[in-house]
Amino acid sequence: MSKLVPVIAGITGTTIIGTGGTYLLLTQNTTTIKGKFEKALIDFTKDTTLITAKLNKLKDGTVNSDIQKLKNAQTKAKTDVNSAKEDFQKACEEIYKSTFDKKESPLFKDFKEYCSWNVKDKVGDTSWADGSATWNTRFNKLNQNGTKPLSSSLKKVAKGSNTNGTELQKWCNDIAVEVFGGDDDLEFKDAKEHCKRTN
Repeated sequence: MSKLVPVIAGITGTTIIGTGGTYLLLTQNTTTIKGKFEKALIDFTKDTTLITAKLNKLKDGTVNSDIQKLKNAQTKAKTDVNSAKEDFQKACEEIYKSTFDKKESPLFKDFKEYCSWNVKDKVGDTSWADGSATWNTRFNKLNQNGTKPLSSSLKKVAKGSNTNGTELQKWCNDIAVEVFGGDDDLEFKDAKEHCKRTN
C-alpha cells in the first residue's frame, strides 16, 4: 500500500504529492479580501469623510483580529483621530491583502466594521430611513408593479404576512451594515429603493 508523500508545498498553494513514483499536482486556490470585495475598499486618497467616520467608530469599538496596526490606530484615535490615520490605512491595507476565509472570522469582522464601505455608507447615513418612517406603506410597495424587490432576501420579506412593515424595517437595518457589493448588487438596489428617506 503506497503512502502519499508531500514533495513541494510552495507559498502559492501548489503541492506535489508522490504516490509510489506517481505524482499528483494539487492547486489550492486562495482569494484575498481585496480580490473578493474590491468594490467595497476604501480609497485612502479621497474617501476622507468615510475614513473619519470609521476612525470614530473604531475609537469606541472592538478590534476583533490581531492586526497590531489597527490596535495602534484605535489607541491613537482615542486622543486624536487625525493622528491615527496612518496606522489605520496600513492596517486596512494589511487586511485587504489577507486571505478571505469566512465571514465569521475576526479578520473579516474588522474589515466589515472599519475598512470597507457598507450599504448604508453608500446610500448615505442622512438619507437612510429611521424608525419614524411609514414602514407599513413601504411594505405595501413591495407587492406593487414597478417597486417589487429584486433580491431573494427582500422577496422573502415581501411574501410574508407582516404587513405593519417591521420585517422590512429589520431587513433594512440588517442590510445597512453589510459590505457594499457594487452598484449592480441586487440587495443594494433594493436598499436604495426601499430603505431611503422619502423627504
